[in-house]
Amino acid sequence: MIPKTPGSGSFQSKLNQNRGHSTSWRSLESTIDRLSADLTSQNMARNVRSSLGSIPFPLTSRNSNARFFATPQVEPTKCSVKENGIVMAYAANTNQGLVRNYNEDRVSIILNISKPTSRGGEAWPRCSFFGVYDGHGGSACADFLRDHLHHFVIKNQHFPFNPKEALKTGFRAAEKEFLELCKRSDPLERSGSCAVVMLIVGDNCYLANVGDSRAVMSGERGTKIYPLSKDHKPSDESEHQRIVANGGRVYQNVGGSSGVLGPWRVFPGRLSVSRSFGDIEAKLTEYSGNPNVLTADPEIKGFKLSEAYEFVVMCSDGVFDKMSNREVVESVWATAAKKRYKNAHSVCGDCVENLIRNSLNKKSLDNVTVVMIAFEGFIKRLNFL
Repeated sequence: MIPKTPGSGSFQSKLNQNRGHSTSWRSLESTIDRLSADLTSQNMARNVRSSLGSIPFPLTSRNSNARFFATPQVEPTKCSVKENGIVMAYAANTNQGLVRNYNEDRVSIILNISKPTSRGGEAWPRCSFFGVYDGHGGSACADFLRDHLHHFVIKNQHFPFNPKEALKTGFRAAEKEFLELCKRSDPLERSGSCAVVMLIVGDNCYLANVGDSRAVMSGERGTKIYPLSKDHKPSDESEHQRIVANGGRVYQNVGGSSGVLGPWRVFPGRLSVSRSFGDIEAKLTEYSGNPNVLTADPEIKGFKLSEAYEFVVMCSDGVFDKMSNREVVESVWATAAKKRYKNAHSVCGDCVENLIRNSLNKKSLDNVTVVMIAFEGFIKRLNFL
């Protein structure tokens, strides 16, 4: 069963609230809803919520290819105020982008994961959880993951001593629960979401990815760039083979008289990603889906933190559609060099905000979300910029 979230209301009521996308206030507000939220304290989340402002101007077109809106004002980035274990600083921001008047991206940041009372006799390392969820077809699935995915992971019997298995099992349990809730919804809830998650256990980091949100890490003053996730796209050779082997199909649409080919898509689902949460009609056989084609099984990378590693940036695909891994890392270092007189928390905030602006300046058509987590290596190198 899903652990209850205080004040969250029923799942059905949330679905009803999320059906329309005519306003952006709720989307932006709920995106940062859990930023800085400690599992043992709800006050932080309320404080962050109260600090959010409103959209500076109304938007009237849902998703127009005819024209861009003026570059929207970037909301102030939410950043840490003190270090937390190996996390020396962090920051997060999200923006609905240039052509959409809604935001389906969500962020979850959980610090100081508390040991359950039922496991009182066990040693418990310091643990944190960071997640970026890129919703599609509505925000209900991304909302669900923001509010509940970390519970399925950290309350798993394998956590914290086998984090990879806890992530795999937790992702599968969250997927199963969400699809069950969708089956009971009226009308049928069809939304889905990608997810990229970083779980920190002691001085070990674990990256789990489903879909095309991405995580990248900087090393040795940005001279080394470490991809921590792989985009799950139907065009990827291994994903293509997996889809076909399990009875699915990969195809491209041709755009009218122009003959321009669209993105590779997977069937069933008709999505441009090959893994996701939700998307019930693509997965359950009663809706002509195939549960083995579009899956929510994560790919996971783990590593032990060292001083050579400086920071991790996690973004929705709205950023990486327009910026390469190298450009993202270089943007962070360029911003940090200009902001060297600020504290590390403010520097992270500025780096995240500039990444949002850079992706919008490059005309990203999607919602854009950035989370940055800085380690001790980043702090030390700031002193030499």
